[in-house]
Amino acid sequence: MLKLQNLTIKKNDKVIVHDLSFEIKKGDIHYLMGPNGSGKSTLALSIMGYPEYEIEGKIIFEDQDIAMLSPDKRARLGLFLSMQYPPAIKGVTILSLLKNAYQAINGRVNVLEFRKQVLAEAENLGLGADVLSRYVNDGFSGGERKRLELLQLIILKPKLAILDEPDSGLDIDSIKLMSTALDKLSQEGMTFLIITHLGQLSSQPDRVSVIKNGVITEEGGGAMLAKLQENGFND
Repeated sequence: MLKLQNLTIKKNDKVIVHDLSFEIKKGDIHYLMGPNGSGKSTLALSIMGYPEYEIEGKIIFEDQDIAMLSPDKRARLGLFLSMQYPPAIKGVTILSLLKNAYQAINGRVNVLEFRKQVLAEAENLGLGADVLSRYVNDGFSGGERKRLELLQLIILKPKLAILDEPDSGLDIDSIKLMSTALDKLSQEGMTFLIITHLGQLSSQPDRVSVIKNGVITEEGGGAMLAKLQENGFND
């Protein structure tokens, strides 16, 4: 589904990711792990088209090189990025955000039916009944922000979801809720690239890639995850 070929990423002439290549297969849960400052978030932002990075190489999504496409065009193709620290957007309600994003991808919706669907899914995630009228992430706790990201996944149904440390700062109950939701979406055919330090959201990812200093150093499956959880990244 996604192939990165000889990808080099720079900012202000500093190389952050160097000649990186790997592939994410359709339907996989793919972990990207590594120590702080290794280039994980830079890679995620670059796949989504963050304009402050200069890239060389190819980003191929479903047989199309998207390296020159704007972020909105990548989103319309089915990419989604959940940032580690999603910003607050005052003046934009959650219902408005979801409705406009959904319509940009799928066409016009019946607003009342759409609101009913979003509210039901929000309540399943433990978000309050007033959530749709709240401004995006404004005054939200860390756990609420993560649940809102889950809500966007459930409603927008991207083909490939890139999640940057979705388990960061969550308590045990929130991690269980997120794991259950991600497993369900995976079973429905969604593909995941999950940036994580701990690998708590799935004990059996299809693939694990380790990045250090902007280079993929190891790749494997569930056995590698267990080794990393036991020994860390320096072993």
